[in-house]
Amino acid sequence: MKALKRFFDSPANRTGLALWLGTAITAFLQHFLLHMKLPPADLLGIILGLVKILQPENTVTVAQMQKAMTDLTVMLRTKNPADLETVVKDAEGLVAGVLAHKAKA
Repeated sequence: MKALKRFFDSPANRTGLALWLGTAITAFLQHFLLHMKLPPADLLGIILGLVKILQPENTVTVAQMQKAMTDLTVMLRTKNPADLETVVKDAEGLVAGVLAHKAKA
């Protein structure tokens, strides 16, 4: 419980969570209820929110963001477990890259 309190004490964590949660709810409504194609801005918001939560002070390259957006689009469209596994591995790679960058700093 103390870890959760520390998490919410950080303005950067609250910002990341708000960004991610707000975008995720909007994307969910668009995709599943309204059956709309998700705009790139929503995909970007989901990814940026997650990165902001995991590493608030870190930056991500444009290439990493484009790859993550492509992966998220594939994940939403596919029912193939192999494709989903690829998306998860790419996301893990993005997070590992962010964490490795932080360790060097």
